[in-house]
Amino acid sequence: MNRLFALLMLGCLSLPVGTAFAAPATTPATAPATSKSILELMTLTGAGNLGVQVLHSLLPSLKASAPDVPPEFWDEFMKEVDPNELVNLTVPIYMRHFTEHEIQEMIRFYRTPTGQKLVQKQPQVMQESMQAGQLWAQGLAQRVLERSMQSR
Repeated sequence: MNRLFALLMLGCLSLPVGTAFAAPATTPATAPATSKSILELMTLTGAGNLGVQVLHSLLPSLKASAPDVPPEFWDEFMKEVDPNELVNLTVPIYMRHFTEHEIQEMIRFYRTPTGQKLVQKQPQVMQESMQAGQLWAQGLAQRVLERSMQSR
């Protein structure tokens, strides 16, 4: 038994060092996503434009927080907003979280009528969801205030 163990150890030690520490082989299902595919997905989903729409929805709050800033400033500021900047910032994030296979599956979905409907309706759904979230948060804040008053 000791002899078998010694032979196994000798065999393991004789392997090239790189083999013991080599990264697992990638298969099509585990291959990292490419920036080209992610950019295609972002184009299909309108991700950059969606980000700009969110910025537009935040603009009234930004203006309210800086009342001394003239309206022309905000107009010029919005003209400078480039949706591609946001897309380029998100590519590495997608690369960390999704494989090429998964990105291709998403692309296939967004090419379907249902996927295109989601792209079309997403801004409205997001806006309504944000409003619902604000109402929810206001209700929570009211309950916290009421409870804190009762505990005094």
